[in-house]
Amino acid sequence: MKNTIFISCLIACLTMAVTSCEIDDFPGPDAQVFGAIRDSLDGALVEQDIQTGSQIEVQELGFQTLVSQFWVIKNNGEYRNNLVFSNDYDIYMRNGNYFPYTLKNVTIEPVENEIDFLVVPYIRVKNCTIAHDQANNRIVATFTLEAGKPVVKVKSIRLYAFSDQYVGEYIKFATTGTGFSQVFSPTIAINPATTYTLSIDLASNSTLIKPGRSYFFRVGAMADVTGVGTIRTNYAPNVKVTL
Repeated sequence: MKNTIFISCLIACLTMAVTSCEIDDFPGPDAQVFGAIRDSLDGALVEQDIQTGSQIEVQELGFQTLVSQFWVIKNNGEYRNNLVFSNDYDIYMRNGNYFPYTLKNVTIEPVENEIDFLVVPYIRVKNCTIAHDQANNRIVATFTLEAGKPVVKVKSIRLYAFSDQYVGEYIKFATTGTGFSQVFSPTIAINPATTYTLSIDLASNSTLIKPGRSYFFRVGAMADVTGVGTIRTNYAPNVKVTL
């Protein structure tokens, strides 16, 4: 009797185990999406922060409850996602360093899909040069700013430094001194004819930035715009300097 009960329980457990391990019929991701965030004015890449930076928000249509997914954008403004389900999507370009907008019913085919997003950046950092001023032992950046729209003001500017290419607002050395950043309070209108100069004193930051090594430097500007959600820093491309 005990053996019969034991065998019956064993069969029941094995049946449950086999049932729970059955492969479902849902297909996996069958599409890839790649492209870039580009300035609608000239097609230039709109630089980003890879950490805590702008993201592409998408919602896959056809479900009762729509759930937001977020695609990461690389520092240089390009992106790629190889694990996407082919379907129709609403795409929200918001909470970035450009004016927000929405794309409705974008079809993602079960192939490689190249989609560039044309945006109006809040601020364009232009005519940027970053160089080692050996005579004064400084890294010096000069640049101009251009507003994406007349309503944009500038809140702050900064010269960032770090040991790799991902340098920016969230990945940077805690440099000391007074010349590497400037805060405008109250915020000011952007004059494209104004040339700004920022610098990092290497002697004051010798524990961070050492001779004989290479470092990455990048200029960023923070905009002041009302009614657009979270605003993120606009950048010029980073520059590698060997000391």
